[in-house]
Amino acid sequence: MEKILSLLFLFVLFIGVVACDKDMPKEANIEKFVRDYSMERYNVKNPSNPPTSDEIANNVKEYLSKDEYDTQIANRYYSIPSMVAKEINKSIEVQDLNLEEKNKNDDSTIDYKYTLKIKVYDEKSSKVYDKEGELTISTKDNLLKITRDFSRGVEIDGVDGGL
Repeated sequence: MEKILSLLFLFVLFIGVVACDKDMPKEANIEKFVRDYSMERYNVKNPSNPPTSDEIANNVKEYLSKDEYDTQIANRYYSIPSMVAKEINKSIEVQDLNLEEKNKNDDSTIDYKYTLKIKVYDEKSSKVYDKEGELTISTKDNLLKITRDFSRGVEIDGVDGGL
């Protein structure tokens, strides 16, 4: 009888661990999620024919909460990478992401600090810039959504304003 109870206890414990593990998004999943979002938002392969702000907005919409999406549309975030690429006639590519967890909140959100390595290049030259920012990601119902994205501008050589 003791063996049966021990096995039953181990089985219940195993099921509990597996169930809890499924409810928490893996850090690697969050990093991939943020990397994919950043690439959709910033990558411009062809500076002579960059994506429109509407195309970029449609590509990033799935990553954002409705409120954050509306805020970014209102602030015209999606026109900036294309304008920069076209103005200096160089491609833009997200090369790396450093994501640092800052705080887990009671409302199923997690605050992060990030640094993107963004390469601006053409056939003749290449330069990598660091773009720093902060994100809040909702993990409610194991569905990832960015609820806040604040980044600092980066001065790009040859551009008035920056990226």
